Amino acid sequence: MRTARGGVALLLIGFSLLLGGCATTITKPAAIPQPSKERFGTFDVVEFEPVSLAPKFETAEANQKAARKINEELISSLQNVFPGMKVGDQAGKTETGKTLVIRPVIKEIKFIGGAARFWVGAMAGSSAALMQVSFIDKGSGDVLADPEFYRSANAMGGGWSMGGTDNMMLTMIVQDITNYVVSNR
Repeated sequence: MRTARGGVALLLIGFSLLLGGCATTITKPAAIPQPSKERFGTFDVVEFEPVSLAPKFETAEANQKAARKINEELISSLQNVFPGMKVGDQAGKTETGKTLVIRPVIKEIKFIGGAARFWVGAMAGSSAALMQVSFIDKGSGDVLADPEFYRSANAMGGGWSMGGTDNMMLTMIVQDITNYVVSNR
């Protein structure tokens, strides 16, 4: 009788630890993004700084891959809004006119990559990302807006889709940022 109780207790403890390991605790923004102090369409030049990842989240390879994907998709999407947008080495070149700097930062992220989804499925937990994008008037240094954007993909969806919902989460956060830029243009 004592062995059965001990086995059940160990099973319950193990199950609790397993579920606790799946928890995703990414901070959700407290408020919806507020409009920019100045319309982005009033700027002559737009410079895009590469997406940066908060140091706390840099060590995970899956997070680095997610940051690269967000960067690529965000550049592509924003170049549709600002066809002459300067990216990377192009930014900072001698340009005349009023310049808007777009500085995206991934403040928090837990991204479950394809390998983890394949081997562990939903048990790997949910994916989530919190980004802050600062829009800065380069001439004055004024921050015109610094909205936060949050997206998540649940564990079960990620498990059933073999990571499809995790990757879609990245695309959705890029769409949210692009929609914000368009509405403030």
